[in-house]
Amino acid sequence: MNKIFLIIQREYISRVRKKSFIVMTILTPLLIVTFYGIIIYFAINKDVGESKKNIYISDKKGTFIGKIHSNKLYEFTFGVATKEEINSLINDEKYYAVLTIPENDSLRKTELFYHEQPGYSTISYIEGQLEDAIKNEQMNAQKIDPKVIEMINETKVKISPVKITSKGLESGNIGASTMLGFISAFLIYIFIFLYGVQIMRGVIEEKTNRIVEVLISSVKPFQLMMGKIIGIALVGLTQFVIWILLVTIFGSSASGIIMSKFHISAEAAQSMHHANMSSDNEVGSVLAALANFNWILLLGMFLFYFIGGYLFYGSLFAAVGSAVDNETDTQQFMMPITLPLVFGFVFAQSAVTANPNSSLAFWLSVIPFTSPVVMMVRIPFGVPTWQLVVSMVCMIGGFIFTVWLASKIYRIGILMYGKKASYKEIGKWLFYKS
Repeated sequence: MNKIFLIIQREYISRVRKKSFIVMTILTPLLIVTFYGIIIYFAINKDVGESKKNIYISDKKGTFIGKIHSNKLYEFTFGVATKEEINSLINDEKYYAVLTIPENDSLRKTELFYHEQPGYSTISYIEGQLEDAIKNEQMNAQKIDPKVIEMINETKVKISPVKITSKGLESGNIGASTMLGFISAFLIYIFIFLYGVQIMRGVIEEKTNRIVEVLISSVKPFQLMMGKIIGIALVGLTQFVIWILLVTIFGSSASGIIMSKFHISAEAAQSMHHANMSSDNEVGSVLAALANFNWILLLGMFLFYFIGGYLFYGSLFAAVGSAVDNETDTQQFMMPITLPLVFGFVFAQSAVTANPNSSLAFWLSVIPFTSPVVMMVRIPFGVPTWQLVVSMVCMIGGFIFTVWLASKIYRIGILMYGKKASYKEIGKWLFYKS
């Protein structure tokens, strides 16, 4: 254990002292917060950089005169134009486009002539104006009050989930549960790939530089492998904790800082106000669900699967690194290892969130290859204790098995040079005696 501790110390200190580690640890949260603010800004100001478009509407019958309204982005001019006049209107760049309304009552042959391809928002706005005008005309013909239709369309039904527990009733929220589960699963997914690959690259680098020949003269291959895995895990945890702290500190003020530097239109601010007013009940439901949530269980399980999933896959990444001489040769061995994790993450977003208590969700949360991701998605929805225990036992057993399996490959592969290993060759290494 003392030798393993020395290897852990060496791996941790050597990586933490690197300039790349320090720069990325500080720069990554700043980039996340900056992108977060920019996304919010452009979500509010969707029309930034858009110039006003003059559109000529050729409506011979005059059906839509005064019914298609201009705004700050679109200016509509009504009239009648022949095909020759349409060409001249566009070629002279007097108008951005020309919309022709057919003389019959059908709008199936409505055409928009242009030189520059209009965007989806332009087409959508014109279609919406035409549809609203037709609907209002039809309602007037049937003597239907538009306010009655508007009132009917605003009717909404909101189901509030209430869980019956031994402690009483607990309010829930599907959106909050999905969000918590997805964020937890995504962090574990990224962590495993990011730092698992670092283990593999570290092993390949030491093997290529022949440093490993000096190291194993003093320590056993198993001790070297475990020290490297745990050392890089501590580096990852350190970086992860710093990221969480920095994102929390900077993220709370990111929106205000970016919005203060850019002009937010009064129309956008007003729309935000109405959106906030209309979503008060929904936000309150989410906050109530978060307040009643068992955070101790979530954080405890996140830490367990965070470490367990990394150790499970980290040992396999170390085995792959020991079996090859360069990173190019890892592709044939990486696919079978990473595919189950990708498979679990994809299913966690679809089938598991849609039915978190199905048989598929249960088995994916028990199998160690997928349980670190899938179980974190299921926990916010509520998982029976026995299923959680079975999953944790399988995770521990899977880690022990993969460490044993990886150590068998590592002890032989770490000293193999100049020969591309195959699955058949690796299979033989598993049965070599010490």
